[in-house]
Amino acid sequence: MRSSKNHTWHIAAIPCFVAIAIAGCTYSQINPDAAAEDVRANSGYNELKDIEPGTSKLVMRTFGTSANALFDVSTSEVPCQSFQHLGVAAYTGSGVVYPWIASALRAGTRASPYLVHEATPGQPIQVRSIGNWNKSGAGVAFHTGSCGPMTVRFTPVVNHAYTVEFIWGEKMSCHLAVMDATDPDAPQPVMANSIPGCPAPAR
Repeated sequence: MRSSKNHTWHIAAIPCFVAIAIAGCTYSQINPDAAAEDVRANSGYNELKDIEPGTSKLVMRTFGTSANALFDVSTSEVPCQSFQHLGVAAYTGSGVVYPWIASALRAGTRASPYLVHEATPGQPIQVRSIGNWNKSGAGVAFHTGSCGPMTVRFTPVVNHAYTVEFIWGEKMSCHLAVMDATDPDAPQPVMANSIPGCPAPAR
């Protein structure tokens, strides 16, 4: 009976395996539990739930396309000064495409699914991010571009966790969103001040 059930699952899944590449079935439709765990493992969800008492935590990530974004932080009182480079993050469809596809996309971008920074509670922090994209295809010339940099400033609260998300929009537009994700299942917007005019990080 168990063998028959597995056999039936494989037969039912075959059209999805083909269609997923054509935006038909998604991984979450084929295996919802595994897809949900894939999202948690590659979005910083588990990090957000694990805050060391007396600290604040920031999880930086991207959403919208597989284009990457660089993240820097600064605790300087002077706007746009003394940034520390944290790394590069990229959303690669975790929970939507198969894990091996998402991993291959991340390898291609040389980016992490998310970045973590331990912040000092009560100390204002600046987060700067700039996104880089490229487009190519059959009969289409190779194009590259960027969006940003964008910089926000807010003050982390002790024992709270935050997401700073670089969100790609239409025509490769972008914006930064800061959320209090101490409860990652019910994130709340944070009052963050935008700092215009910060220069792009040196290459």
